[in-house]
Amino acid sequence: MIQLFDSHAHYDDSRFAREFEGGGDGAILKAREEGVIGIINVGSSLKNSRNSVALSEKYSFIKAAAGLHPHDAQFIEKGMEAAALDEIMSLLRHPNTVALGEIGLDYHYDDTDEGVQKKFFDAQLSMAEETKMPVIIHDRDAHGDIFDMISCHKNVTGVFHSFSGSAEMARQLINKGWYISFSGPITYKNAVKVREAASVCPRDRVLVETDAPYLPPVPHRGEINYSGYLHYTAEGLASAMNLTIEEIAAQTIENTCRLFGITEWE
Repeated sequence: MIQLFDSHAHYDDSRFAREFEGGGDGAILKAREEGVIGIINVGSSLKNSRNSVALSEKYSFIKAAAGLHPHDAQFIEKGMEAAALDEIMSLLRHPNTVALGEIGLDYHYDDTDEGVQKKFFDAQLSMAEETKMPVIIHDRDAHGDIFDMISCHKNVTGVFHSFSGSAEMARQLINKGWYISFSGPITYKNAVKVREAASVCPRDRVLVETDAPYLPPVPHRGEINYSGYLHYTAEGLASAMNLTIEEIAAQTIENTCRLFGITEWE
């Protein structure tokens, strides 16, 4: 059985309770039986970040990330911004928390408040500098501004999750010390750009993820995603990089543990 490490999932998402037998716990345990040796459960809000830490306390093979997603950051109540950031900082001190994230910019929707998103992104990049923790970047339709802002925080590194940028952007990020993570879309027929980006990545800088319950790979598009489907993404990445699935599996476990400072997950 191929072993894999899911570097980005959201098992506290309410979709699991509605759509997966046994809910999030059922999905976690099923994936574990299918060769997933570790999972990083990623926060996007104060509530989800707390839930991520709680899951890491419940399951020894789950690690947590805590942070404010750009969409969630927009809805922090006025006057409560500092308190929200203070709570994220507190969660980062938990021994099972391995990253700050997911954070970043997302300009996809019409109601985007770019100013608020940039404010919280910059503040959290500064927190990463202070704590020396890797960050998990969410980048949607905001490549230029993301690149400019991380360039202002030269001591921060981490991973661009569910990468959707160009091959040239991947090269530039890797040259700056960043990692690139690939999710289900690498298996999609029209995702030529994603596969081109994967093809230029050195093998010691790539991760695989589900972003569960989102972005299910082929042949499960339209279903709820979970870590048991990670091998489809790994196979897609292996093909794009001209490697075997065994090579990608072993390499991405090594890369995930190196980036996030994980030494044990059993």
